[in-house]
Amino acid sequence: MDSWIVSQVSFWYTVNKVKPAEIVDKAIEFFLDIVTPGRGAGENSWLMKGWRTIEQSFDRADREIEIRNDLRRWDNQFPEIHHELIVRWLTGAVVSVAVTSIYNGLKPRPRRRH
Repeated sequence: MDSWIVSQVSFWYTVNKVKPAEIVDKAIEFFLDIVTPGRGAGENSWLMKGWRTIEQSFDRADREIEIRNDLRRWDNQFPEIHHELIVRWLTGAVVSVAVTSIYNGLKPRPRRRH
């Protein structure tokens, strides 16, 4: 019973306190780091390195705009399941599981007598 209360309190506290915009920004940044290709072979001159850096920044910005447009489209198509609400619930669930497992690990176990 006490684990359930700890789980509920941690879930709802997190859902109310989390800032989904920051989490979405970090997730997009992480995704773009993975998806945007790095330097290619044959970039020995400073001109080619500069050109490749410009290409990468434009490609990255283009993909970020595309992802944000997809999120906006999702929000318009499914207003009852807004992406920020999904982020809040997932964050609350992860925190709830972590806090409950820490609480159960620290809670003394009753001893059985034989």
